[in-house]
Order: sequence, then C-alpha cells, then structure tokens
Amino acid sequence: MDTLIFGVLLTVALLIIFSKSRWLVIGSWAVGALAVLGLFAYHASDVLELSF
Repeated sequence: MDTLIFGVLLTVALLIIFSKSRWLVIGSWAVGALAVLGLFAYHASDVLELSF
C-alpha cells in the first residue's frame, strides 16, 4: 500500500512540475495531501507488536 501511495505522490509531483493547468495542479495537490494524511493515519494507528 505504501508503494502505491508513493507512486501517486510521484505522479502528483510530476503533474505539478510539468502541468500548465491551474486546476490540475490544485486537484493533484489535494489528492497528494489526502494520500499523505491517509498514510500517516494508517501508520499512526498501527499497533507495533514488539517483544523484548
């Protein structure tokens, strides 16, 4: 799942760099921000099963 989200973030970054359309940049930035927030929420709520 992480790899897919990082792929989406790379795509969004490339769209922001090479796109001339303002709405495409804003929309892709919003998608990237939601992906990062989702990734953080997943990792922040994940239980670490550590045994020492």
